[in-house]
Amino acid sequence: MTVYYDNWCKNCTRFMNLIRQLDWFNLISCRELRNEEHTKIAPGLNLTLAEEQLASVHKGIWKYGYDSLYRTILRLPLFWLLVPAFWVLKITRLGSCLYKQLAVNRHIVPLHCRQKDCERI
Repeated sequence: MTVYYDNWCKNCTRFMNLIRQLDWFNLISCRELRNEEHTKIAPGLNLTLAEEQLASVHKGIWKYGYDSLYRTILRLPLFWLLVPAFWVLKITRLGSCLYKQLAVNRHIVPLHCRQKDCERI
């Protein structure tokens, strides 16, 4: 499975660093969303949606937001005891609501900006 995260978001980057540490079986490949080298090899990626929510692809099927988070949690043995709680959040769609609130309130640090303008370098 490949996860695309917003590398301009401090919280997203911190979360993905945690995922890398806990991925004992190397089942998750983490890619930076704001890196063209990573996104150009991602056919089917909805870049607009992925800039707002975590994106993941497994066997050609894309998931975004809480569905992607749930898919990631399933691959981390340390979280297996919490899978039933994450599943309940998934089927009740409460997980998606909570995830969207976190995604809306995140802080983006535009690393591509210069001091006086914010054009892509």
